[in-house]
Amino acid sequence: MLCRVTTLDPDDARPAYRQVADQLRGLIESGGLAPGAQLPTHKVLAEEYGVAVETVKRALALLRDEGLILTRQGKGSYVRRGGGEGSGRSADLSKLAAQVAALNHDLDAIKKRVEALESGSARAKSSR
Repeated sequence: MLCRVTTLDPDDARPAYRQVADQLRGLIESGGLAPGAQLPTHKVLAEEYGVAVETVKRALALLRDEGLILTRQGKGSYVRRGGGEGSGRSADLSKLAAQVAALNHDLDAIKKRVEALESGSARAKSSR
């Protein structure tokens, strides 16, 4: 069992799986779930949060995609240990940030070209 209040906020606009993932993420980041610790089973988590097992599976998939946990078929889900795995995540985030910056630069250039084309088109129409 988790040593924390595991109720979801019914007024929260986030889907239940995101609320579960956020609470588990908070436990991991605060050290409440230590690296290498095994998470409770899907069924236990579902009972603790008062949600369906599928909701828990989606929450854990989100945490797995973020690199916070790993799941071994037939063994369960575990909090990832720090070190090499975490630094890969940081490098991935840096790479994504660079890609976003490049896309923003390209988007700004496209906006300027569209504005130039539109102003040229408006001038051509007014001279007719």
